[in-house]
Amino acid sequence: MTVCRCLILGLFVTAVAGAAELCPYSNELEGFRFCENAAWRSLHPLVSTAAHVRRVLGQPIREDDIAHWGEPYPGDAKAEAPVLTYDSPKWEILIYFVRSNSGMRDEFPADLRDRLLSIDLIPKLRMSFKNVGFPAVYRKRHVIAADAAWDEYSDGSGLVYSVYTSKPDQGDERPGDLYRISYGLSDRARADHGRGPEEHR
Repeated sequence: MTVCRCLILGLFVTAVAGAAELCPYSNELEGFRFCENAAWRSLHPLVSTAAHVRRVLGQPIREDDIAHWGEPYPGDAKAEAPVLTYDSPKWEILIYFVRSNSGMRDEFPADLRDRLLSIDLIPKLRMSFKNVGFPAVYRKRHVIAADAAWDEYSDGSGLVYSVYTSKPDQGDERPGDLYRISYGLSDRARADHGRGPEEHR
Protein backbone atom coordinates (compact mmCIF):
# COMPACT_ATOMS: atom_id res chain seq x y z
CA MET A 1 0.00 0.00 0.00
CA THR A 2 2.83 2.40 0.88
CA VAL A 3 4.55 1.70 -2.42
CA CYS A 4 1.30 2.33 -4.28
CA ARG A 5 0.73 5.63 -2.48
CA CYS A 6 4.28 6.72 -3.26
CA LEU A 7 3.81 5.86 -6.93
CA ILE A 8 0.56 7.82 -7.13
CA LEU A 9 2.17 10.77 -5.36
CA GLY A 10 5.12 10.66 -7.77
CA LEU A 11 2.81 10.70 -10.77
CA PHE A 12 0.85 13.59 -9.26
CA VAL A 13 4.02 15.63 -8.65
CA THR A 14 5.18 14.95 -12.22
CA ALA A 15 1.83 16.07 -13.60
CA VAL A 16 1.86 19.25 -11.52
CA ALA A 17 5.43 20.02 -12.60
CA GLY A 18 4.45 19.56 -16.24
CA ALA A 19 1.42 21.80 -15.86
CA ALA A 20 3.60 24.44 -14.21
CA GLU A 21 5.94 24.50 -17.23
CA LEU A 22 4.42 27.60 -18.76
CA CYS A 23 5.38 28.77 -22.21
CA PRO A 24 7.05 32.22 -22.06
CA TYR A 25 6.07 33.04 -25.66
CA SER A 26 2.55 34.32 -25.11
CA ASN A 27 2.24 36.20 -28.41
CA GLU A 28 2.46 33.26 -30.79
CA LEU A 29 0.36 33.84 -33.88
CA GLU A 30 -2.95 32.06 -34.29
CA GLY A 31 -2.35 28.80 -36.11
CA PHE A 32 1.28 28.75 -34.96
CA ARG A 33 0.88 28.11 -31.24
CA PHE A 34 3.46 25.37 -30.84
CA CYS A 35 5.20 26.11 -27.55
CA GLU A 36 2.59 24.94 -25.05
CA ASN A 37 2.46 21.37 -26.35
CA ALA A 38 5.97 21.04 -27.75
CA ALA A 39 8.43 18.54 -26.27
CA TRP A 40 11.02 21.32 -26.20
CA ARG A 41 8.94 23.66 -24.01
CA SER A 42 10.99 22.58 -20.97
CA LEU A 43 14.22 23.81 -22.59
CA HIS A 44 15.21 27.37 -21.69
CA PRO A 45 17.71 29.78 -23.29
CA LEU A 46 20.83 30.43 -21.19
CA VAL A 47 19.81 27.55 -18.89
CA SER A 48 19.61 24.31 -20.88
CA THR A 49 22.75 22.56 -22.13
CA ALA A 50 23.27 20.09 -24.98
CA ALA A 51 22.87 17.28 -22.47
CA HIS A 52 19.46 18.67 -21.47
CA VAL A 53 18.46 18.94 -25.13
CA ARG A 54 19.41 15.34 -25.84
CA ARG A 55 17.65 14.12 -22.70
CA VAL A 56 14.42 15.87 -23.74
CA LEU A 57 14.49 15.42 -27.53
CA GLY A 58 16.65 12.33 -27.96
CA GLN A 59 19.22 11.73 -30.68
CA PRO A 60 19.22 14.41 -33.41
CA ILE A 61 18.98 13.44 -37.09
CA ARG A 62 22.01 15.63 -37.80
CA GLU A 63 24.87 17.12 -35.80
CA ASP A 64 26.97 19.92 -37.31
CA ASP A 65 29.83 22.13 -36.26
CA ILE A 66 28.98 25.10 -38.49
CA ALA A 67 32.43 26.59 -37.88
CA HIS A 68 33.85 23.56 -39.73
CA TRP A 69 31.35 22.52 -42.40
CA GLY A 70 31.92 19.12 -43.94
CA GLU A 71 34.14 17.83 -41.17
CA PRO A 72 33.07 14.99 -38.84
CA TYR A 73 31.16 16.20 -35.79
CA PRO A 74 33.61 16.19 -32.87
CA GLY A 75 30.97 15.96 -30.14
CA ASP A 76 29.03 18.65 -28.30
CA ALA A 77 31.89 19.55 -25.97
CA LYS A 78 34.50 19.97 -28.71
CA ALA A 79 32.39 21.56 -31.43
CA GLU A 80 33.21 25.23 -31.92
CA ALA A 81 29.71 26.13 -33.14
CA PRO A 82 27.36 23.18 -32.58
CA VAL A 83 23.90 22.92 -34.17
CA LEU A 84 21.63 19.94 -33.55
CA THR A 85 18.83 19.17 -36.01
CA TYR A 86 15.61 17.32 -35.15
CA ASP A 87 12.77 16.28 -37.39
CA SER A 88 9.00 16.71 -37.25
CA PRO A 89 6.36 16.15 -39.94
CA LYS A 90 6.21 19.77 -41.16
CA TRP A 91 9.32 21.36 -39.65
CA GLU A 92 13.03 20.97 -39.22
CA ILE A 93 13.93 21.91 -35.64
CA LEU A 94 17.37 23.47 -35.25
CA ILE A 95 18.95 23.84 -31.82
CA TYR A 96 21.49 26.63 -31.49
CA PHE A 97 23.76 27.33 -28.54
CA VAL A 98 25.36 30.62 -27.54
CA ARG A 99 28.68 29.58 -29.07
CA SER A 100 26.91 28.61 -32.31
CA ASN A 101 26.66 32.34 -33.06
CA SER A 102 29.90 34.34 -33.24
CA GLY A 103 28.21 37.60 -32.21
CA MET A 104 26.50 36.04 -29.20
CA ARG A 105 29.67 34.19 -28.26
CA ASP A 106 31.36 37.55 -27.76
CA GLU A 107 28.38 39.08 -26.00
CA PHE A 108 27.98 36.51 -23.22
CA PRO A 109 30.46 35.35 -20.56
CA ALA A 110 32.28 32.05 -20.98
CA ASP A 111 30.13 30.15 -18.48
CA LEU A 112 27.03 30.73 -20.64
CA ARG A 113 28.48 29.83 -24.03
CA ASP A 114 27.47 26.16 -23.80
CA ARG A 115 23.85 27.08 -23.02
CA LEU A 116 20.86 27.07 -25.34
CA LEU A 117 20.47 30.15 -27.54
CA SER A 118 17.36 29.35 -29.58
CA ILE A 119 15.07 26.69 -30.98
CA ASP A 120 14.35 27.43 -34.64
CA LEU A 121 11.54 25.92 -36.68
CA ILE A 122 12.14 25.83 -40.46
CA PRO A 123 9.16 24.84 -42.64
CA LYS A 124 9.79 21.90 -44.94
CA LEU A 125 7.38 23.27 -47.56
CA ARG A 126 6.69 26.81 -48.72
CA MET A 127 4.45 28.66 -46.29
CA SER A 128 3.11 32.03 -47.42
CA PHE A 129 2.94 34.80 -44.82
CA LYS A 130 1.82 37.48 -47.29
CA ASN A 131 -1.58 37.85 -45.65
CA VAL A 132 -0.43 37.43 -42.05
CA GLY A 133 -1.01 40.49 -39.89
CA PHE A 134 1.33 40.97 -36.95
CA PRO A 135 -0.10 42.56 -33.77
CA ALA A 136 1.23 45.93 -32.65
CA VAL A 137 3.42 44.27 -30.00
CA TYR A 138 5.76 43.09 -32.77
CA ARG A 139 8.70 45.17 -34.00
CA LYS A 140 10.01 44.76 -37.54
CA ARG A 141 13.68 44.70 -38.49
CA HIS A 142 15.03 44.20 -42.00
CA VAL A 143 17.97 41.81 -42.48
CA ILE A 144 20.16 41.48 -45.57
CA ALA A 145 22.38 38.41 -45.79
CA ALA A 146 24.65 37.08 -48.52
CA ASP A 147 22.02 34.68 -49.89
CA ALA A 148 18.69 36.36 -49.07
CA ALA A 149 16.89 39.19 -47.29
CA TRP A 150 14.03 39.00 -44.82
CA ASP A 151 12.01 40.91 -42.24
CA GLU A 152 12.17 39.84 -38.61
CA TYR A 153 9.07 40.36 -36.46
CA SER A 154 9.87 40.14 -32.74
CA ASP A 155 7.85 40.82 -29.60
CA GLY A 156 10.66 41.06 -27.01
CA SER A 157 9.98 37.62 -25.49
CA GLY A 158 12.51 35.93 -27.78
CA LEU A 159 9.86 34.90 -30.30
CA VAL A 160 10.84 35.91 -33.85
CA TYR A 161 9.08 35.29 -37.16
CA SER A 162 11.36 35.77 -40.18
CA VAL A 163 9.68 36.37 -43.54
CA TYR A 164 11.57 36.49 -46.84
CA THR A 165 11.61 39.76 -48.74
CA SER A 166 13.73 38.32 -51.57
CA LYS A 167 14.08 34.93 -53.21
CA PRO A 168 16.90 33.00 -51.51
CA ASP A 169 19.73 31.68 -53.66
CA GLN A 170 18.71 28.10 -52.82
CA GLY A 171 15.26 26.58 -52.43
CA ASP A 172 11.80 27.32 -53.84
CA GLU A 173 10.82 30.05 -51.40
CA ARG A 174 9.56 33.40 -52.63
CA PRO A 175 9.22 36.87 -51.08
CA GLY A 176 6.46 36.71 -48.48
CA ASP A 177 7.19 33.10 -47.50
CA LEU A 178 8.07 32.19 -43.93
CA TYR A 179 11.81 31.64 -43.44
CA ARG A 180 11.80 30.46 -39.83
CA ILE A 181 10.27 30.83 -36.37
CA SER A 182 12.77 31.30 -33.54
CA TYR A 183 12.14 30.74 -29.85
CA GLY A 184 15.09 32.35 -28.16
CA LEU A 185 16.38 34.93 -25.71
CA SER A 186 14.08 37.60 -24.38
CA ASP A 187 15.23 41.20 -24.45
CA ARG A 188 15.30 41.12 -20.65
CA ALA A 189 17.54 38.04 -20.51
CA ARG A 190 19.90 39.54 -23.04
CA ALA A 191 20.11 42.79 -21.08
CA ASP A 192 20.60 40.99 -17.75
CA HIS A 193 23.26 38.53 -18.89
CA GLY A 194 24.88 40.06 -21.94
CA ARG A 195 28.03 42.13 -21.66
CA GLY A 196 28.46 45.68 -22.86
CA PRO A 197 31.16 46.63 -25.39
CA GLU A 198 33.49 47.82 -22.66
CA GLU A 199 33.51 44.33 -21.11
CA HIS A 200 34.72 42.76 -24.35
CA ARG A 201 38.04 44.54 -24.11
